[in-house]
Amino acid sequence: MTEDTRSMINDKVEKLSVPPGFVSLSSFTLKNLSSNEVACSSMAVGDAFQTELSPVGFTPTMDNIAMFKSNLSHRPWILYNQFDYKSNESDSELEMNFPLRACLPKGVVRGCSSCPNCQKVIARWHPEESHRPVLEEAPVFQPSEEEFKESLEYVARIRQKAEQFGICRIVPPPSWKPPCLLKERNIWETSKFKTHIQLVNDLQDQGIKRNLDRSHKEAKIKRRRVWMRSSGDGSLNEISTDANEAQSQAESFISKLGPELTLEAFNRYADDFKRQYFCKRENAINSDANLTAHEDGWEPSVENVEGEYWRIIENPIEEIEVLCCANVETGGFGSGFPVHSNSMGLPNYPEYRDSCWNLNNIFKLPGSLLGYENRQASAALLPHLSTGMCFSSVCWKAEEHHMYSLSYIHFGSPKIWYVIPGGYCYRFERVVKKHLPHCLEHPELLYKNISQLSPSTLTAEGIPVYRCVQYPGEFVVTFPAAYHSQFDSGFNCSETVNFAPFDWLPYGQHVVEMYCEQGRKTLISHDKLLLGAAMDAVREKWKCELLKKNASVCGKDGILTKALKLRVKQEAIRREYLCRGLQLQKMEDDFDSDKRDCSTCLYDLHFSAIGCSCSPGRYACLLHAKNLCPCHWTARYLLYRYEISELNLLVQALEGRLDAIYHWGKKKLDLRVSSDDLRELRNRGEVSASVKSAATSTLSQLLGPKELVTGQVCRKEEEEKYDLQRISAGSGSRQDTLECIDPNFGNITSKKGKFGKSQTVQNEVIVLSDDEE
Repeated sequence: MTEDTRSMINDKVEKLSVPPGFVSLSSFTLKNLSSNEVACSSMAVGDAFQTELSPVGFTPTMDNIAMFKSNLSHRPWILYNQFDYKSNESDSELEMNFPLRACLPKGVVRGCSSCPNCQKVIARWHPEESHRPVLEEAPVFQPSEEEFKESLEYVARIRQKAEQFGICRIVPPPSWKPPCLLKERNIWETSKFKTHIQLVNDLQDQGIKRNLDRSHKEAKIKRRRVWMRSSGDGSLNEISTDANEAQSQAESFISKLGPELTLEAFNRYADDFKRQYFCKRENAINSDANLTAHEDGWEPSVENVEGEYWRIIENPIEEIEVLCCANVETGGFGSGFPVHSNSMGLPNYPEYRDSCWNLNNIFKLPGSLLGYENRQASAALLPHLSTGMCFSSVCWKAEEHHMYSLSYIHFGSPKIWYVIPGGYCYRFERVVKKHLPHCLEHPELLYKNISQLSPSTLTAEGIPVYRCVQYPGEFVVTFPAAYHSQFDSGFNCSETVNFAPFDWLPYGQHVVEMYCEQGRKTLISHDKLLLGAAMDAVREKWKCELLKKNASVCGKDGILTKALKLRVKQEAIRREYLCRGLQLQKMEDDFDSDKRDCSTCLYDLHFSAIGCSCSPGRYACLLHAKNLCPCHWTARYLLYRYEISELNLLVQALEGRLDAIYHWGKKKLDLRVSSDDLRELRNRGEVSASVKSAATSTLSQLLGPKELVTGQVCRKEEEEKYDLQRISAGSGSRQDTLECIDPNFGNITSKKGKFGKSQTVQNEVIVLSDDEE
């Protein structure tokens, strides 16, 4: 092309520039025609443009057209690369370029003109194409009657063997046969629950792609641009209101609602599906050979169902639709176990109502941390019911806060579990991102449990997967951080609850920080559990130091001590470096009675919070103090529940320091020695009329001369006198700490020397009054 021609084209393009403020609000589309030069010369760029170019007498080439597109690319009213532009909804289709499978024929047709809940199963079992994975079985434990008496203790006993698998099955003793109240007539026939529709053939990845595409469309429709004129200079500011986009994406992954059914109706529906799907045919040509499982006494085995399940997921040829119902709160629908608050007039069964294996009692058992949380405020503490049919699934997920879970099948067909040990959880997430690349852009999909990667795929990536088949009347325990999935081999009803013993604490703290990074809401307050357990441990320490008993979670190497020490150190660093110059305010006791979270990252605010007078009721964590509001830094204030010095003293109390135990026991927890404790202490010792001089000398160093009255101690209020008594604390080589006890009022003080070192008298406890202020 000559220089004159190029100059002329540029002049013409400049003439077509639209003045500011005159941009057309209506858009038109450039048609994508054939690639030959003649077709390109008729590109739809406007009649005026072609008319002005034609007198020049030059024929546009492909290079000319590319240059024209480049020069016109800044014009917003021309939309390139679209063939049938209709509305803004199609923008999302450009962004989502997923190669979806061809539409599969329906294998299940549900509902008809006369009955909306009937079904016709067209699909059939293909045993010759079974895709059953070959996996190692998880361990099975069969406790004796004695071992079965304490549930959490038994789980702790088998943890070392079972945790490396991520799951285990517990078969109760034959004598343990709890009744299932769900089969009572007023629940079985009348109580309804919502079901969800699940497409089994979509579980691996196609459902994610389709849902992402739909969520982008919905977000595009809801997105609006608001133009506001600012005061002063009259300039225009663009404000994007995309607040609903994230919510739109989250809602789009919720499966479609199915019909509301009773347990009786769901049982009939599930049995009918399985009977039709697995009906035996002598010959594919002979359509009369339609013998069902019940007609000839044959029923598919768990292995048959398992092989067909993975065939549908990995190589679907039909669309298989099933119904499922998961996470129904027992507080509303009712539990399968007997409960104390029985508003429906159901039988009591005290033996099973109070059992430690009753899932309604797990949270309040000794050794359970969830007992320190408000059960009404957190749905994580309530057992949940799940009802399923053949092929209904729960895709890969880890429990909230990486807690333990305990599941029990009340009745029905077996459930097949697949589990990845907790040590491989992050490696599993990397593999998911590799095979499902859309999880890179949408990391929240990892914990929405919407993908069912096959165990064969995971084992090929070097991730161990274990299999567990749970039968009715059996328990299954999943361990912290273990990813697991499951599906049902037929109609069944199970109940599941989370629990958190002391060995869960390291997992819990790590998960809280991970949720903070992800902006994910916590279901429980980890700090509340930690403080509640620590205070109970101080109460136990108070009695242990007095009565010489042992505490399993206390001491410098105790799990609780280590967890609290780490959390206090983290809190101290954040207060020191992130909150300098802020006003300090003591937090009210009921500050988080309704659970307060950071407005930025949803971090729990039980220990501390940042507030500002401009935003009452709105708070931030220490990490996001600057994000709270636009006010000056000094306008903010730090709310704290305890000072760092007090928290450090609590750690020292767990480690066994007597002055720390005294400070928290008496001044914070208002503890007193009960008369029963004093009586036990007296019964274990021998009363003597005099005190050895060595003991008196040690007491003098420990308490100081003003606090020690040799032979007698006066009580100022009533001027009563009583003999100083020595009680032998029993035999043994243990160094017993000096205790000062008021036998009338039960006050106990644990004294320290002036240099902070504990001073002891071997095998002696000196009893005298607490004469402090």
